[in-house]
Amino acid sequence: MVALVTGAGTGIGAGVVRRFVREGARVVAMGRDAGRLQRSVELLGDSAIAVPGDVTDPDDCRRAVEVSVDCFGKLDVLVPNAGVHDRGIEIGDLSAQQLDQAYEQVFGVNLKGALMIVHAALGELVRAHGSVIFTGSISSLAPGFGGPLYVSSKHAVLGLAKQLAYDLAGQVRVNTVALGYVQTELVTPPALGGGGALPDSSDVTHRLPTGIAPVPDNVAGVYALLASDADGSAITGSVFSVDSGQLLWGRAGA
Repeated sequence: MVALVTGAGTGIGAGVVRRFVREGARVVAMGRDAGRLQRSVELLGDSAIAVPGDVTDPDDCRRAVEVSVDCFGKLDVLVPNAGVHDRGIEIGDLSAQQLDQAYEQVFGVNLKGALMIVHAALGELVRAHGSVIFTGSISSLAPGFGGPLYVSSKHAVLGLAKQLAYDLAGQVRVNTVALGYVQTELVTPPALGGGGALPDSSDVTHRLPTGIAPVPDNVAGVYALLASDADGSAITGSVFSVDSGQLLWGRAGA
């Protein structure tokens, strides 16, 4: 199996790359920060290649797909994972200019980036009868786990995944992993101040029904399941909620 994972320099993307390699896959890891990206793959040997690039740039997306084919001969699995958060900032707390800039930045990465990388990879995925696994969020399913920009962008990602599953039925399987809190370095875009978007796990654990704040390696196995032809061949158009039970308790927690 050959996979391309975006947003692979840290967090969920890096965890998925590690899990895929452990499962015997060869992986192209794409991300904007070349240094972090290289560090995320340097212990994985020849099974992983770092390709710096921005998912909002069609040329970068095309280049990542070309590297997959040139180095590994094909592309079976695409994981559009790159994303940013809005730190829950409400619309009334933004100026019109901030809102305009933040919209472009949040939707640019979360939705346009997903569209661009799928578009670039589509021909190879169809040839391979492959799989697309979107990183969604419980914000794809319910309000209260982000602000209006993040929540609406993740609802849009889920809509994109469902439409692609419909359009590509019989050619490419398309599924979504709707993640809850995971200990990652998810950031906000510059228009919203940049920096980390998520609270420390010590502030969250008591609001998770499992009582455990997962790390990326704890959730990467779901991506491996969906990527597998042996175990995931009957799964398309589905949403896997991997949220430590957060949706059971809602935003208020315990």
